[in-house]
Amino acid sequence: MRRSLLLALMLTLGSIATTAIATRLSAQAVLPPPPQDEGRRILPVLPGPKPVVITSDSAAFCFRLSRVIESYNKDTLPRMVSQLQEEGTDLCRQGLVRSGISRLRRAIISLKRTSP
Repeated sequence: MRRSLLLALMLTLGSIATTAIATRLSAQAVLPPPPQDEGRRILPVLPGPKPVVITSDSAAFCFRLSRVIESYNKDTLPRMVSQLQEEGTDLCRQGLVRSGISRLRRAIISLKRTSP
């Protein structure tokens, strides 16, 4: 019994030591080499991020989505897109804004897939 307890203790300590060494080695391998001091560098200016469009579950946003669909040529709208637009706009008028917005978004996604 003492031998098995001693063996278990040695295996546990060996595992802990091995894990610590492996962690140190992997941390050294992941870190990039320190930069060489070559003086100052001038980097090119990157373009700024696009402005963030904040959306909300409001009737105004719902009608804005409807106008986006209307901005496409109405004669060439697929039947499914025009049906989703009508349903979405009607739902927004009835006060079911989230359902209306989801239908209008589906219409826009479908429209973007079909238009060049």
